[in-house]
Amino acid sequence: AQGRIYGKIKEENFVSPKEEVKLEAHIRVPSFAAGRVIGKGGKTVNELQNLSSAEVVVPRDQTPDENDQVVVKITGHFYACQVAQRKIQEILTQVKQHQQQKALQSGPPQSRR
Repeated sequence: AQGRIYGKIKEENFVSPKEEVKLEAHIRVPSFAAGRVIGKGGKTVNELQNLSSAEVVVPRDQTPDENDQVVVKITGHFYACQVAQRKIQEILTQVKQHQQQKALQSGPPQSRR
């Protein structure tokens, strides 16, 4: 859908040929995983920005929604936004896999006698 919107904006000449079309995408991230997107001292989010050339913002004072999720805002040209979104999805997949491994290692609750 983002690709179609981007194409339509360029096709309809909403911006001059020399202007770069900037998009803003919002990704909902489980609040417990927001720290992994940010990284220690902002390292991961800075790497994301350097790799993709998109601006990635995880608001610090954001209150999680009813599903315990926060919004990560990505701004940049189409391909930069796509790269940043893919990388964030990879981080979320890693977090999910880590949680599943922890659950398997802890096993079912032991009954006490």
